[in-house]
Amino acid sequence: MVVKAKVESPKTYPIIVPTQLGNLQTLNYYLVHQGEDLILIDAGAENDACWDALIDTLHANDYTLQDITAIILTHNHADHIGIVNRIRKEIDVPLYAHEDAIIRLKRDTDFLEKRIAFFTELYQEMGCLTEAEPLIERMVQSIHKNAHQKINGPIIPLKEGDTIFGFDVIYVPGHAPDHIFLWHKESKTAYVGDLILSHSPSNALVELDKTGERTKSLVLYEQSLQKLRTYEPAIAYSGHGEIIHDPIELIDQKLNRIETKADRILALLYEEKTAAEIAKEMYKERYEPLLPLVMSEVIGHLDRLYALQKVTQTRKNGIIYYKKHM
Repeated sequence: MVVKAKVESPKTYPIIVPTQLGNLQTLNYYLVHQGEDLILIDAGAENDACWDALIDTLHANDYTLQDITAIILTHNHADHIGIVNRIRKEIDVPLYAHEDAIIRLKRDTDFLEKRIAFFTELYQEMGCLTEAEPLIERMVQSIHKNAHQKINGPIIPLKEGDTIFGFDVIYVPGHAPDHIFLWHKESKTAYVGDLILSHSPSNALVELDKTGERTKSLVLYEQSLQKLRTYEPAIAYSGHGEIIHDPIELIDQKLNRIETKADRILALLYEEKTAAEIAKEMYKERYEPLLPLVMSEVIGHLDRLYALQKVTQTRKNGIIYYKKHM
């Protein structure tokens, strides 16, 4: 797919909304004037604050809602898609997302049920099914409770290698299995979603992939960081926190953090342990409140260490035990 803009040099208007969600600090999305097109990259959360911030930013720069010619999503998470339906109730505007995002954005019931079964089995294997039962129950309830988050109307699929409105589409899974960033070669500008955040780790979240298998989320995320680095971006517009003016330095910090965390985990594996036991040792009182995040972190590292042949894994009574490779 090639959708051409008529001229180069995008003008970016950040929309930055404070949030109390976790340690995200802000919800960031961007109006980008590229040629004769005004593109919205991501769409915040589903609330009045994000809607009002969009309208205020449009008006402050002499635009109206009707001037938006396209919406592009970096990934499927709720804090990036929130006002899409509200916008499309007002105007007829095309929506673009990675091809693997569509089944999630449409909240396909069969997929959501498979995802619940996947996480039930995963938490059993990792030794934390009892602690995860409330989480699994919330996932069951969310099929109906969050039905309003379904994105209405057509979604145009994107894939690696597409060019859209003068931006290259770069596939960077890890934080989400459908994550992309948009690259403007001439200005070395990257719109990176949650691939890198200035103030916080960008969690590599374990997920069900399109083949029905577990994503090796940290392996993918590390590869995606390395991929972004090869582009040598001069500036990166991220989904939360501050705009990043030193992307290479930040990428290197995040790659080093992966190695440091891996060494911490290896040091705990002098004897066989489950992923849950490791998570409890590392995160202590934060383990249960942050269960899905800390388990994703530990599982991701164990998958990476296993791929590097630094740990062994043994299955006993349906639970996987890990140990440092001697």
